Amino acid sequence: MSFSKSELAALIMVGGALPAHVMATENLADYPQRAITLIVGTAPGGGTDILARRIAAHMTEDLGQKVIVDYRPGASGNIAAVAVARSEPDGYTIFLSTRAATLHKTMYPHINYDYAHDLTPVALAAKMPLVIVMGNHVSASTLPDAISLSKSNPNKFSLATIGVGTTNYLLSRILQETAGVEWVHVPYQSAPVALRDVIAGRVEFLCLPLSSAIAHIQAGSVRAMAVMSTQRVAEVPDIPSIEELGFAEAGADDWFAVMAPARTPSQVVTRLNRSVNRALAAQGEREQLSRLGFVAPASAQAPAALGALISEDTKRWTAILTAWQIKGLQ
Repeated sequence: MSFSKSELAALIMVGGALPAHVMATENLADYPQRAITLIVGTAPGGGTDILARRIAAHMTEDLGQKVIVDYRPGASGNIAAVAVARSEPDGYTIFLSTRAATLHKTMYPHINYDYAHDLTPVALAAKMPLVIVMGNHVSASTLPDAISLSKSNPNKFSLATIGVGTTNYLLSRILQETAGVEWVHVPYQSAPVALRDVIAGRVEFLCLPLSSAIAHIQAGSVRAMAVMSTQRVAEVPDIPSIEELGFAEAGADDWFAVMAPARTPSQVVTRLNRSVNRALAAQGEREQLSRLGFVAPASAQAPAALGALISEDTKRWTAILTAWQIKGLQ
């Protein structure tokens, strides 16, 4: 896969060794003793921000120390990932990751860190259905209509995503390849900005997290074409799934997970894991997250289960990206 200059500009170069500091054993029982920073890889206002703030609020109450959300957008979450990977492995800097950051070796080969070795799993926070929407200025009513219109008007329509390498970018690429259309890609750093341009008629299509789009869909300011999932989503039951429309290859949910620097003491990882799971188990929290477009785990998730999910997803998407590189797709 090749990239334009603007897309390559998202790459970051980092160097140096990871810190070797490990929290002294005698202090582990007292963790945490100060504020914790939860770094996210997007700008404020989107679905990741919503989830991060809710989890941080519950963790603050559970841990007895403030959990502060810090935004480091860019490079599909890898700027944030690198910041956490190179922080002290003491449990005071953690990362709310999405699937996109796991693909850094294929998407951004010059980034000098390794997600699988420089970060350690803490807990799965939520899965996130994605949705593809169109602006009201587009003279189509369904995804098949939009595809037919695009074939009749090549190079006329554009599609926005929240950046190269994100799950919404990858799924939209699979959809276009499968459907035999090509939309001009317009990358944004945040869903709210992209939505404004779709609503204003400057961009035709947008693939983004359902949590960022659901209020606009319900208000009628954009029209949903499909959820990028294998089945319909309970909160928006009238929107067809991408699979039922005949594009099963483009179906996958995004996910959010809390990660810590590698070599963070196991006792600290266990405490953070318990705190995330307690946050999700707070009264009414799963129901509230569902209304916002998230799917929280039905039960407490262990770090090992998250590690298995990351391994499985990395293999799947690395294979897809490698095939695209061989075929020379943009």
